Amino acid sequence: MLGGGGLVGHAWHLGVLAGLADATGWDACSSELIVGTSAGAVVGAELRAGPHPVDLLRPGVGAAPATLPRPFLHPRSRRPAALGTAAWALATRAPAGLVLAGLLPRGRRDPALISEALARFFPPGTVWPPGLWVCTVRLRDGRRVVFGRGGGEEAGLPSADLPTVVAASCAMGGFFRPVVIAGEEHVDGGSRSVTNADLAAGVGADLVVVSSPMSVDQVVARQPRSGPGSGPGAARPAARLQRAHRLVHARRLARELVAVRRSGSLVLALEPGADDLAVMGSVGASMDFERRVAVADQARRTAAHRIRSSGLTEVRRVLEAGHRA
Repeated sequence: MLGGGGLVGHAWHLGVLAGLADATGWDACSSELIVGTSAGAVVGAELRAGPHPVDLLRPGVGAAPATLPRPFLHPRSRRPAALGTAAWALATRAPAGLVLAGLLPRGRRDPALISEALARFFPPGTVWPPGLWVCTVRLRDGRRVVFGRGGGEEAGLPSADLPTVVAASCAMGGFFRPVVIAGEEHVDGGSRSVTNADLAAGVGADLVVVSSPMSVDQVVARQPRSGPGSGPGAARPAARLQRAHRLVHARRLARELVAVRRSGSLVLALEPGADDLAVMGSVGASMDFERRVAVADQARRTAAHRIRSSGLTEVRRVLEAGHRA
């Protein structure tokens, strides 16, 4: 399960997967199922294209830009993208991300820069790779649409090419334009949940690995004064807001994983700790191109250290067995 998080989240995922490979030999490409949301959808597609997670850390190997691309900008709009969706989300107490997806105007940036980057791995006519689910949200009604279930279709929706679907999964409200698939506008899959980890419940996996760059490690969550923003500035409203934002995602992930564990799967959830957050910066820095290398390096150390801890002996055994297989 690979969650959202922009360019910084993409780097976090690659670092985490490289760290797990360092410590156990496990190659995430061998996963029977990869569920990707937003930045996680890009990484999921990269893994299904074949490169090892360690190789993907090298500039130019994956879909991530080697230099900061110049975005294609659409005309500015101030109109909410979908007031009906925002109103429904407020009335039903749906996730705040769905409210924002409806209230924010359509972004100026064209998400084609994502689909074009992935098209070199998956040119037109390429069959959807097995074992890859990509989460999007239909803007008209806030419904989660998971492409890849049933060979690229879900609930009768027509299939779409993988680069286009991944671009839709990344289409953050107010930043990217929505992506039209089968006549419907689709936006960031993280609008509903940044991880969509509940999809792993009942799939019969021995182990579910979750990489969640937008939440926060529970140890940090229990220590109000730890992590970035600690010390004299910790009481600042911006620091409190950043912490609250990550805690919302952490708590949602914890709820989603209850069902996964009840279904009999072991779970390894990797979320940023204090050292990671110090490098990643604020949630608003998720598209900071300059942070990627430092974030990936830190995440690699964090994941390798975490998986070697005594409390994860059984999880480590499963990953090492997967490597030997």
